[in-house]
Amino acid sequence: MIFEASTREAAVVMAESYFGCSAESLTVKVIEKPHKKMLGLRKTPGRYEIEVRVENQMLKEKENENGTVEVKNRKILVSNPRSRGSEASLFFNHPQMTLLVNGEEKSGNVTLREEDEIRYTLTDIDPKMHIGVELSEDNLVAYVKIDRVKGKHFFLENQEKTHRASLTIGEENRDCEPVSVEEVRGILLDTGILPEFIMEEPLRKACKEKRSVHIVVARGKAPIRSEASKITYCKEIFVKDILRGLEPVIEKGTLLAEKEADAIQGTPGLDVRGNEIPVLEVKDRDIEATEGAEQDGNRIYASRDGRPYLKNGKVGVVPLLTVVGDLDKDTENIDFDGDVVVKGNVQDNMVIKATGNISIIGSVYHSELLSDQNVEVQGKIIGGRIQAGDENSAFHVLLPLVEKAINITREIFSGLQGGSSQGVHEIMDSIHQGKEKMDGVFHEIDKVRSLFNETQMKTVNELRRSYVHCFKEIKLLHKEGFIELNEIYERLLELVVKIKEEISDERVVKVVYAQSATITSSGDIIITGEGSYQAKLSAGNEIRFERPGNVVKGGTLVAGKFIRAGIIGTPGEIETFCKVMDEEGDITGRYYKGTTLMIRDRIREYRAIE
Repeated sequence: MIFEASTREAAVVMAESYFGCSAESLTVKVIEKPHKKMLGLRKTPGRYEIEVRVENQMLKEKENENGTVEVKNRKILVSNPRSRGSEASLFFNHPQMTLLVNGEEKSGNVTLREEDEIRYTLTDIDPKMHIGVELSEDNLVAYVKIDRVKGKHFFLENQEKTHRASLTIGEENRDCEPVSVEEVRGILLDTGILPEFIMEEPLRKACKEKRSVHIVVARGKAPIRSEASKITYCKEIFVKDILRGLEPVIEKGTLLAEKEADAIQGTPGLDVRGNEIPVLEVKDRDIEATEGAEQDGNRIYASRDGRPYLKNGKVGVVPLLTVVGDLDKDTENIDFDGDVVVKGNVQDNMVIKATGNISIIGSVYHSELLSDQNVEVQGKIIGGRIQAGDENSAFHVLLPLVEKAINITREIFSGLQGGSSQGVHEIMDSIHQGKEKMDGVFHEIDKVRSLFNETQMKTVNELRRSYVHCFKEIKLLHKEGFIELNEIYERLLELVVKIKEEISDERVVKVVYAQSATITSSGDIIITGEGSYQAKLSAGNEIRFERPGNVVKGGTLVAGKFIRAGIIGTPGEIETFCKVMDEEGDITGRYYKGTTLMIRDRIREYRAIE
């Protein structure tokens, strides 16, 4: 530091006062000596650079030293401050650490002294391991799942002396304890897995691995799947386009079907627990020719021109009758075993009956078209009646009820099979519940019995009587009742197959426009033109108006599942009734007031067109 004084001694005295030390502790360097100016009239002081000797400065700083904290060999070491120095402080923030100072737990920032008793604990996280066994859906394969979560060991890292310390916590991973092959094998055996299905190499690998694993360790004996008979049919059998019937679809001699391979019965397997894995029971199906076809070994050929068909496993060819021009009073009514095509109009009071398709290349006026298959009219229908396959139209309603009866019967069988673990009272209670459910099914059938023909209702009533009789016998614990219940079950299964065959071959009525006509279809009714006026439409599946601008003006529409229309009703609020039989069904379109919409037995609200 620079001091100005008239003499060296005066500058030293000033420095002694400033630094607070003696002259012996100072070093003096003359920068500029005192001198006189203006012929000795003015005296200028000298300039001296005076500093405290280095060793004395270090001693002074040491006398005022701050306290320190040091971490060495995982111990916390503290030194106190000297003179005017401040105490050391320590900051830590770790969830696994607990710090006690003089027996009191501390957290955050802590001030420490040498005499403090400092103790700390670091809680390790133990490794975790869970061993589980999982089975595939078919129990053919078993997996061992070993979840390994590493643990952690915590320790204080060394830290040099510092006045304000922040602890650094180090950590090391801790592996799970090894698991033995025998331990895992025991778990597999406790799960019921047979020892002969356990695979040794994957098991050892799973135990040796340090990471989590999910590995196949057991595999049963896989079944050999059954294979159904392989039969190929000509593509024309499955063509649904009615207009293809305007000319013969196939010619005489065409190959209609060929059996390429017999059915193969599979071999049951064993799951890892030794339970049998069943295979599908298959019966070999043979091809069979019916009218219009002839069989040669494993092949069936057409014996005449016409339209091929497949029904109940039999292949045949429907003949074709073509009428060129109008069908009117000057011609006879038609009753034909095959397809009928009229290349003209059908005039008033005519009747066409056909076991095949009916195609009209014109319009129909006040006449009847009755087909076991499909009907298409390329013009309009005014009055009269159109019917396509109505014998099976009720099957759409009957099928879910029959399937429900099958499920109830299965529940009854399940209750009987549990007899070894149940008392007589529990078994009879199960049977009583099954009877009540079955009564409910027949009650549902009664509500829609108007949809069924005489033959169908006869079948339903026979089943009802059989159930009543078998429940009486079972209640008396007669063996005959259980035998009869099984026979009913077999009949229901056969009925479902028959119904599904009929439904899969749904009939279609396709027209451009219908006015004051009654149209019935076991499948769909499709309106391709302007719509309908005061018509009665009934379809087993769907009534569909293809154009968005189609208008349904009055009349009654009843469908099994869906009614899809453009506009229903008129501004004049003409009465129009629409209903679908399926609770999951729907009616879509825009509606005028005067329209009634029903889903099953529930009236559906709608927002009317203003």
